[in-house]
Amino acid sequence: MNRKNLKAIVIASALTCALSVSANAASIGGAMVKADALNLRSKPSTDASIITLSPNGSLVVVGEKVNDSWYKVVYRGTTGYMASDYLTFSENLDGYFGSGRIYGTDVRLRDSASMDSNVIGCYGNGTVMQVIGVYENWYKVKYNSTVGYVHSDYFSLSDVNGPSEGEDSLQGQMIVDTAMKYIGVPYVWGGTSESGFDCSGLVHYVYKECGYSIDRTAATIYDDGIYVSKSDLQIGDAICFSSASSSIGHVGIYIGGGQFIHASSSSGSVIISDLNSDYYTSHYVGARRIV
Repeated sequence: MNRKNLKAIVIASALTCALSVSANAASIGGAMVKADALNLRSKPSTDASIITLSPNGSLVVVGEKVNDSWYKVVYRGTTGYMASDYLTFSENLDGYFGSGRIYGTDVRLRDSASMDSNVIGCYGNGTVMQVIGVYENWYKVKYNSTVGYVHSDYFSLSDVNGPSEGEDSLQGQMIVDTAMKYIGVPYVWGGTSESGFDCSGLVHYVYKECGYSIDRTAATIYDDGIYVSKSDLQIGDAICFSSASSSIGHVGIYIGGGQFIHASSSSGSVIISDLNSDYYTSHYVGARRIV
């Protein structure tokens, strides 16, 4: 066996516990949209069809630099091309990039973006994780309360939470992307600013920033917009829950993939939670579509 083949085997072994499938396109970093609304196109050309729009401040995973004018990117699970003049590129970029899936059997999650770092877990094919950073060809991911790094060769961003067609879905994505900017902001009772939010303060602030006027409390937000069933939830919908002291005492914003963002008093900050967890399933009241 020659050295080249031996090196390939060593690398593959270091990335997985017992790899059975692989070969997703690697990332080279992340980028932030710096235009009011940037086109995601089907080909690296201004003549190519537009797949969707990404609002200012959106984060995309950069797969490759096509030329001086275009990047191949993944935006919310959909692959396309964006003009590099309207992106701020970084090899290492923290932020919410959407969700993805493990692509392999017993893929190793590490405590830093290096094959020499410690293994903190092995996860099976199809496991959905939140992507909260891109470090060259590694993704920083979160699964439940565990945060670690997985190599991009063994993680798929496709078909998890890609944008739907239509103006309403674009507005919903704008709501979600705006809310994601405030992950980690402290929970403050009565808070309505970037220095601190309570649950309805966050939802009210995000919708207002995106040009929508809604009520201030969780109970009154449940009177805004139109009712939608849980099975018909779309990104950007406001979702309401009961609390120990009120029939409607908590509210958040649905982000897709069975998850929502909210200002959590128990966690002390703005976080993402699983809508299908036992607690939120038992306290779910309903959802309202504002956009």
